[in-house]
Amino acid sequence: MSSDSIALLAQRLQALQEEGIKVNPATANPAPLGLYGFALTTALLQGQKTGLTEPTTGQLAMGFGFFFGGLAQFCAGLLEYHRRNTFGTVAFCCYGAFWMSLAIYQTLVAAEVFAPVPVEGDHLMLTLWGILTFLLWLCTFHTNVVTCWLFFSLAILFWLLVGGVGPSDERVTLTKVAGGWGFMVAAVAFYDGTAALMKDVYGKQILPVFPLKPVNKVSLGDFGTKRFVDPEAGKA
Repeated sequence: MSSDSIALLAQRLQALQEEGIKVNPATANPAPLGLYGFALTTALLQGQKTGLTEPTTGQLAMGFGFFFGGLAQFCAGLLEYHRRNTFGTVAFCCYGAFWMSLAIYQTLVAAEVFAPVPVEGDHLMLTLWGILTFLLWLCTFHTNVVTCWLFFSLAILFWLLVGGVGPSDERVTLTKVAGGWGFMVAAVAFYDGTAALMKDVYGKQILPVFPLKPVNKVSLGDFGTKRFVDPEAGKA
C-alpha cells in the first residue's frame, strides 16, 4: 500500500472520529424502539384521559410505563450515546425515566406507601415537563418537520394536562381534550419511528419526514444519526 493510500485512509478514519460514523453506523438505529415505546405507552394512557376506555386502563399504561415506555426507551437513549447523538440520548433517557418514575409512583400510591399527590404538586410536575419538552424542541430545528412537531405538540400536551388537573367539570372536559391531543402526539411518534425504521430496513426514505435546513452546517434529518453537511464542519 502506497504512502498516499495510507495517508488517505488515516484522514478518513480521523474524519469518522470527529464527525461520527455517518453511512454505516456501528450500532443499529435505536430511535424506532424509543419512539415506539413512547408512542404506545402514551396512547394507552390517553384512553383513560378521553374516557374511551375504562379508568383502570391507567393501571395498564403504568405497567407498560415500567418496561416498554420506560426501560426500553431509556435503553434507546443509552444506545444513542454510542452513536454520538447527544439529542437522542437526552430525549429518550428523559422520557424513559419519566415513565418509570410515574409508574413506580402510581404503584406506591396504590399500595398506600405514598399519599396521592396534591393538585398543586401535579400542576408543578406537568408544568416542568412541559418546559423541559419546550427546551428540547428548541434543539430540533436541524432535524425534520415530523420530529420538530412531535416535541412542540408534546409540550402543549403537558400544559393541557395541567389545566385538566382538578375535580371541576371544566377540568374534566379539558382532560378529555388533552387526551385527544395526546392521541395525535402518539400518532406522530409512531410515524416518526416507522419512517426511521423503514429507511434503515429498505435503505431509502419511504415515509417523508421533510428535513429542515442544517444549523451551523449540522443536520439531524434522522432522529438517530448526526451528520455534518460540510466535510470541513467537523474540523471547525
